[in-house]
Amino acid sequence: MIPKTQELKDKVADFATAKKAFREAMSKTQTQIDTATSDISKLRADLRTESTEAKSKAVTRLDELSKNLDAARKEQQVKIEARLKELHTEIEAVNVELKHATAAGKAAQAKATMLREEYEATRSALSATLDGELAEAKARIEAILETAADKKASVKAAVEAKIADLHKKHEAAQQKLQDLKKANAAAYGELHRGVQAAINEVHTAVRNARAEIAAS
Repeated sequence: MIPKTQELKDKVADFATAKKAFREAMSKTQTQIDTATSDISKLRADLRTESTEAKSKAVTRLDELSKNLDAARKEQQVKIEARLKELHTEIEAVNVELKHATAAGKAAQAKATMLREEYEATRSALSATLDGELAEAKARIEAILETAADKKASVKAAVEAKIADLHKKHEAAQQKLQDLKKANAAAYGELHRGVQAAINEVHTAVRNARAEIAAS
């Protein structure tokens, strides 16, 4: 039978391995996000000086890049959420161990400290990717306004009304995200679902606004 102290050491080693794998996965996905974001920013800047035909091609490319960006962010968030669940489960388990710890108490305490630090770091990573998603949504809202610059005055009024509604939805999602950042572990899951729903609502509203304005 493996002594308790050795068992805890093995668990700490497993934790370190999982932590490294998670960091590597995050780094890879973040590189994809950074590349797509950079390409999108350049295309948006070029749109202001391109001809009508070139703009059409650029918009098509922007849509493709935006889909890639959204997919990369979603993949990143899914991995972070899964890691948070794992960490939360391990924290609960190690808390039980601590209550019954004797000679292995110090090892269990060390593991508990590492888990809590990793949990907070992973929460920060999720907040960062949600911040990025909202920042991109705001850029898409502003892009809608720019694409409507050559529309008739009557259409512009309708566009401005839609933009105001989009900003309102965006601000609501931003506030929910701020609440999530302050939440305790017990409330985190439910609040995160609320944030994701609010962000999804912004994305849907942006897509609908783009389609309506393009058809006007």
